[in-house]
Amino acid sequence: MIGRRQTTGLLVLGACVIAIAGLAADATAQAASPWRHAYALPVVVGALTLGLIGGTVTALASLMAQAPTLFVRVEAVGLGAGAVDELVSTAVLLILGPLLGSRVTEARRQSERYATILAIQEALGDERPLPELLEALCRLLGDRLAATVTLAVRDGDRWIVAGADAPAGDSAAGCAIVTAGAVFVPDTGHETRPRRRLSTPLSVRGETVGVLTVERLGELTAAERRALVGLALHIGAALENARLAARQRRFADELAEKVRAATDRLATLDRAKSAFVAMASHELRTPLTALVGYSELLATRTFSSDEVRRQAEIMRRQTRRLAAIIDDFLDLSRLERGEAPPVRLADVAVGPALTAAVELLGGPQRATRVIIDCGPEVTGVRADPHALERILMNLLSNALKYSPAHSAVTMRARAASGKVVISVEDAGRGIAPDALPRVFEPYFRAPEAVGRAPGSGLGLAMVKALVEAHHGGVSIESTVGIGTRVTLQLPAVP
Repeated sequence: MIGRRQTTGLLVLGACVIAIAGLAADATAQAASPWRHAYALPVVVGALTLGLIGGTVTALASLMAQAPTLFVRVEAVGLGAGAVDELVSTAVLLILGPLLGSRVTEARRQSERYATILAIQEALGDERPLPELLEALCRLLGDRLAATVTLAVRDGDRWIVAGADAPAGDSAAGCAIVTAGAVFVPDTGHETRPRRRLSTPLSVRGETVGVLTVERLGELTAAERRALVGLALHIGAALENARLAARQRRFADELAEKVRAATDRLATLDRAKSAFVAMASHELRTPLTALVGYSELLATRTFSSDEVRRQAEIMRRQTRRLAAIIDDFLDLSRLERGEAPPVRLADVAVGPALTAAVELLGGPQRATRVIIDCGPEVTGVRADPHALERILMNLLSNALKYSPAHSAVTMRARAASGKVVISVEDAGRGIAPDALPRVFEPYFRAPEAVGRAPGSGLGLAMVKALVEAHHGGVSIESTVGIGTRVTLQLPAVP
């Protein structure tokens, strides 16, 4: 269809042809006017500006303008040199106009294709979800092709359909019929003019990733269909590039997030280790100070046997405390190397082990705060006696440290399907929910516990490692303002 701009251009060129014809009217039967060569100007201008239509129309108009004088001259003098020269000039114009116009039209179509491909690349370069990208691409192609465009793209196991004629629901069945090649439908409507439709697959490396459908009221020439098939290949490649770019951006974001999390964790661990060194120094200094002080008293003074026994008992407890801290250091070193703490399994009676832990930890004064509830069905566990002692003393020590002085701590033991369940409950402040998942991490101490009681942050980490070395499990429950309960399961004696 000729547009308004083309119509105006043809009228202007027609006026030029008429003007040249008027200038060439001085021709005679014997001699042609030199103005006849000026007909080449509107033919070339028409071909360059309006393409095939402009070159063809101006060439025909030039022929019609020259025909009357040319026929008169041929009739008068015959096919002389002048007449042949004029016939050749006219034939050149008839060939030059359509040929140059067709080349210009093809160059413009190729330029439009390149511009469309570039616009597709730019549209798919946005960081938006795939459905939004397809909708934007359909609008872009619809404007450039003056047609209704529908895109269906495979996304995993489903199809995403976008465009003005996008069907509701799953369209996989409709898309599957064009995955092998392009399908052209000559007429899909009931209008006076035929409505053409072309569906062509979007393929990448031999794999169909989608379908492009173009529908237009009017002609869809074979050249345009071939161009659309080529455009579909570019769209498929652009979609694949956009998908790869989106995947790369997603991977980059995930990697950056993991690096940031790892950096934060390393920084937290570094701060925890620094705090641990300070706390460990204090924890080591306290029993060493007591041992040095009482040993100097015993070496330099004379005491009664009861007083010597009392001081020796204090030194024994401080020595055990010092040994427990050193054991924690050694076990931590093994854990950081990926090694499990060494255990030597034996049959250990649970009730006496609970009583011994209470006596070793605090003597008679602190023992009054501890309630031992060991069921009669509980016989014994398969455990390392020294490791079990450290587990119970760590749990009991935490319960006594973080509980009010007047409150009681309960140690329970029950038998349950081949295991012995031991729990230690206190009535302290409890642990905040956000800190609860991290209490078994080395060096970690709950914020509300820091400053309230001494500690290295290794106790529960060692408990978890030792229990798992026995093929058991440990868990913790806590409610702020009510208390905390630590439960561990160990294999029972068969």
